[in-house]
Amino acid sequence: MCGRYVSPDQAAIEREWHIGRHNWGGWVLPRFNVAPTSLVPIILSGEAGDYELWGARGDLIPSWWKKDKPPALTFNARSEEAAMKPTWRQSVQSKRCLMPARGWYGSNEREQVESASGRKVNRPYYICSPSSEVIAFAGLWSVWERPDAPSMLTCALMSKAAAPSITAIHHRMPVVLAPAQYGAWLDPAHQPMKLRR
Repeated sequence: MCGRYVSPDQAAIEREWHIGRHNWGGWVLPRFNVAPTSLVPIILSGEAGDYELWGARGDLIPSWWKKDKPPALTFNARSEEAAMKPTWRQSVQSKRCLMPARGWYGSNEREQVESASGRKVNRPYYICSPSSEVIAFAGLWSVWERPDAPSMLTCALMSKAAAPSITAIHHRMPVVLAPAQYGAWLDPAHQPMKLRR
């Protein structure tokens, strides 16, 4: 599962994407265990071609969703099948975002440890880049037009098969984009699946 990660602070996001203070709401705080459904920072491409910082609910709810209760388990989309699944299809085509992070947690199902409450849990590992203060997950976004409430910006990160160096920890990982891929990922004119690495 690729749902838990560490989010960077506002200054790190500003440095990486040159976000001006007019492009964010001042709410970004570093978090060490971002969980699904939390408010998370996402980067969108602005009309002027600059980067804009937004806050989104960390599980994607499609714009066409009509039920009062959000769908379950939509905080990450499998990159291998997202373009074909109704939940993700529209976002893959035209609503892509960057999800700033410092790293993510992978839990090893083959290693059990005792939690603070005495429960047996999978051993968590923190995975990050030793050379980057901040990384970007490939993400998808949508605006949920709720029946009797204000619309809500939602998002999900893309996941893929784990890189060989971390398969011993977990079989999946987020799709991490290189800085040179940011613009193409955010541009709906580009074929997204060619950007996986």
